[in-house]
Amino acid sequence: MHSARIELGQKTDPGRDPDKQVNEDSLGVVETRLGTLCVVCDGMGGHAGGQEASRLAVQTIVDHVTSAPDEASPGATLREAVRIANARVHAMATAEKGGRPGSTAVAILAHKGGTEIAHVGDSRCYLVQRGTITQVTKDHSKVQLLVDAGYLRPEEAKNHPDANQIIRALGMTPDVDVELRPEPVMHVAGDAFVLCSDGLSDLVEPEEVLQAVSGASAQQAAGQLVDLANARGGHDNITVLVARLKESAVPSSRLEIPTVAATAPGTEVMATAPATTPTPTPTQPVVAPPAAAPSKPRVAKTEVETPLLAMGQPPPAAAGAPAVIPPGPPPASVPPPRSGPSILVVIGLVLAVVGLGVLGVVLVSTLRAKGQHHTPVLVPSITGPASTESLVADEEGGVPAPLATSADPLPAPPTASHHGRRRHRDAGGAALPELPPPAPSVTP
Repeated sequence: MHSARIELGQKTDPGRDPDKQVNEDSLGVVETRLGTLCVVCDGMGGHAGGQEASRLAVQTIVDHVTSAPDEASPGATLREAVRIANARVHAMATAEKGGRPGSTAVAILAHKGGTEIAHVGDSRCYLVQRGTITQVTKDHSKVQLLVDAGYLRPEEAKNHPDANQIIRALGMTPDVDVELRPEPVMHVAGDAFVLCSDGLSDLVEPEEVLQAVSGASAQQAAGQLVDLANARGGHDNITVLVARLKESAVPSSRLEIPTVAATAPGTEVMATAPATTPTPTPTQPVVAPPAAAPSKPRVAKTEVETPLLAMGQPPPAAAGAPAVIPPGPPPASVPPPRSGPSILVVIGLVLAVVGLGVLGVVLVSTLRAKGQHHTPVLVPSITGPASTESLVADEEGGVPAPLATSADPLPAPPTASHHGRRRHRDAGGAALPELPPPAPSVTP
């Protein structure tokens, strides 16, 4: 695999901070059998320790990719190179102030089949393509975790107190999880990759990177971006590497990228596999296979390729057979029109109403005749202790009053002496004796 034709531009600067004039950033560009390798590392752990860690990381990555054989996988080789660099940085001696040296790393390996991208830490890679810019790496930092969880907005991350804390770097642990894009980026002619340390990304916005790269050569763009970061304070070391591709990537069989047929949106894409024909062994007789029935060419499977059959619907006709139109559903039975009520029913109802009216008149007349000869009934008064206690219990609600029947006359309404019995009780609650009520009058 040969390298892609690339226009390169690079610049590194210690920045404007007087306490950081020892540049701990390092970069490397080299042509290898697997493609053009570009690396940017940002050292940590003190002046001498950080500078040595970033240089060791760049040199290790370059050595491993350069020594890889032609048949090696570019992506796997780049990831393994970063892992080896981590082990070597981790084995470094403790820094001058007791801290462990470390480094971030971002690297691309551009070849004719695409561009591999790997990184650890907060050094970034941008892709400038067709007038737009995309950050193709995600910072391994504490504030990025807060942004992903929704606790911070991206514009608040730069000014956060923990903006300089990273959660993954070379040298922190014996092994490191290298983030590698699962597939190479299929670049086209004119695309540009911008690798930088956080000394640039902290002070220069992505839109400004796009403007610089789109309006100048690769080397001029790198210089303009570093100058812009320094003009805004240059609080850290600044490193920029611009790689502009001069030819488009072509899918290669060595990358084992499956070829697929173009399908409409929403269809299921199926990879094509080479057809294989079994070869008979010398000890087996060669038997011609039976002629297979002609089949229609395969088409991409879609969601509407095989419609579901409704219950009771006949299966589709075989190929070549005339189309059969299924019988439609039987017409819905229409109930006969309901006729109006028969004249006989109306006459019957009228006669019934008249008869009931006559019967009611007869019953009323009979009852009036009987009332004129009704004999009055004597209504005895309620006397005696038993009647008195029953009345009081009934007033208090303790015992219900006896129900009158049709054979017994209704009791007379209580007189004034009945309602005054409670007021005549003594302190002990016993009823005082009363005068017998007057004799009832009898009306002949």
